[in-house]
Amino acid sequence: MASTSSPTLISPPTPKLTPLSTPTHTTTLSSSHPLRRRHLISSLSFTTILFRPLGALAEDDEEYVKETESMITKVKSTINMDKNDPNVAAAVAELRDASNSWVAKYRREKSLLGRASFRDMYSALNAVSGHYISFGPTAPIPAKRRARILEEVETAEKALQRGR
Repeated sequence: MASTSSPTLISPPTPKLTPLSTPTHTTTLSSSHPLRRRHLISSLSFTTILFRPLGALAEDDEEYVKETESMITKVKSTINMDKNDPNVAAAVAELRDASNSWVAKYRREKSLLGRASFRDMYSALNAVSGHYISFGPTAPIPAKRRARILEEVETAEKALQRGR
């Protein structure tokens, strides 16, 4: 019986570590300018992001109002459609796409989270989407649920008109 020996790992010899040399240059005024410039540019861009001009906020608010009014119109028209209407499924699909876009766009806006119009519209969209996801796009919304959704939509519309 021949004995086989297992190979042993032989690691290569480690090189001797040499101490790091100390820098021989001194910091001069000209060598610190790039650091100052970089710091200034980064702080200015950070400040610009934090403190957006008020005009930009007003434009965002106008856009929010316009898109929310559009969603209110779509919700009202879709849930008031006759159950025998052949366009119900297409209208529900369009409403779901629009509501998903609206929610994705405005859910992360901290300035909108406390607004009554946002809260009520979000709740109404959630109820409508939940119904159609659970029961299908052609299932009629029960009267009690429809009344609650319409009430939330009306409240959101009034809050929008008041700037809330």
